[in-house]
Formats: sequence, structure tokens, C-alpha cells
Amino acid sequence: MAKAKAESVRETYEQLQKNQDMRQLVQIGKSRDKASKDLTAIKQMKDETGRILHDHGKIIQRWLNYFEKLLNEEKVRVKTEEGGANEGLIMNISRDEVKRALEKMKNGKAVGPDQIPAEV
Repeated sequence: MAKAKAESVRETYEQLQKNQDMRQLVQIGKSRDKASKDLTAIKQMKDETGRILHDHGKIIQRWLNYFEKLLNEEKVRVKTEEGGANEGLIMNISRDEVKRALEKMKNGKAVGPDQIPAEV
């Protein structure tokens, strides 16, 4: 299939060089532009009032407004209980547990929150 596609592309470019057909050049440019776009799945969406948006620019603006509102509004947090720290309720980690955990780790993996690789 790859060979057939490569042959087809080669024939198309040879024909373009012979004929200098601008329509085919424009068609190829449009298809490449369409293939390079990231948002191809969203064709329409509703705005705040329920109207359907079809224009790509208006859809992008709607997403910007949505995320700006979502990420910048304050949420009321309800405090449920007063309580102290949990000191003493968690058992200490033994050397044996650390040794077994380190033996399970693989070398060359990404570091954790402490920025220390397993090899150390």
C-alpha cells in the first residue's frame, strides 16, 4: 500500500511539473493545510445562551471564555470539622520496607518528587 501511495504521489508531481496546473497545486495546498489543523473534530458548539456557533474563531473564543471562567472563579469551601495533626497515628517505615521497595525499582526511570533517582 505504501508503494502504491508513493507511486501515486510521484505521478502527481510529474504531471504537475508538465502541466503547471494551478488548480491541482491549490488543491494540494488546501489538503495539506487541513491535515495540519489540530481542531478538526469540533464543527459546532453552543454558546452561553444556547445558540449554535459554527465559525471556528467564535468556537475558539467560546473555549477561551469557558476556561477563563472555570479557572478564575472562587469556590466556597465548607469546613467540616476541627481537628489536630495525625502525629503518632502512622507507623514508622522500617529499613526492611525501604530495602524491599528499592529492590523493586528499575534503573533509568524518571525521578520522583524528591528528585533523587533510584540508582542513588
